Order: sequence, then C-alpha cells, then structure tokens
Amino acid sequence: MRERVIQVVNKYIDAIRRNDAAAVPLHPEMIGEFPTNTYRGAVAFREGLEPFSRIVNRIDVLRLIVEGEHCVALLEIDTVYGSIPFAEHIHVVNDEIVFVRGYCDPRPMLQRDQPAA
Repeated sequence: MRERVIQVVNKYIDAIRRNDAAAVPLHPEMIGEFPTNTYRGAVAFREGLEPFSRIVNRIDVLRLIVEGEHCVALLEIDTVYGSIPFAEHIHVVNDEIVFVRGYCDPRPMLQRDQPAA
C-alpha cells in the first residue's frame, strides 16, 4: 500500500507542477482545505489550479511521510512571493485523493499587495 500511496502523491505533485488539472488523481467528491481556500469536489479543486500556477515557480519535495492511506508531503514552494515552506496531509483511497489539507503561513501571499505601514 505504501508504494501505491507514494505513486499517487507523486503523480499529484507532478500534475500540480505542470498545471495539468486533468492529470491530478482526485476522487470526484474530494475536499481540499488550504489556508486561503477550501475546495469541495474535484471540479472546484481543478479550477483552483490555474490561478495557483500563476504564482508558483517551482515545487520541491523535501520529504514524504506515509502511514497507511495517509501521506504528509513536506514541500518548499518557490512563488512570486518568495519561498514558502508547505506541508500537505493527503488521504488516498483506491488510487484517488479524497482529502488534502495544506498548511503554510499565508501572510506572504496575503500581504504582497498591501501598502507598507
């Protein structure tokens, strides 16, 4: 099971890197929760990829930690806002992602266009 989960997670990360929404292995009713957005369903998640791809320069996988159907991906995401440490809890069932929760400090993204105090 561990290797299958890793394969699905790597496929997910690679598809995100390439902004290839169709290649992301999502369950139709998946849920994605992130600091700045929540996506309910694969269609909503895929629609959110295009704006995300505009701010991302590179995604580096630092480590994958797998236990059963669950994987935590520790990532470094190079964005137009700078480098952002990121973690994702990814739940995989039957080779599809059913749940993703992303963790990061969103302040660099939220403060980018704010005037200096």
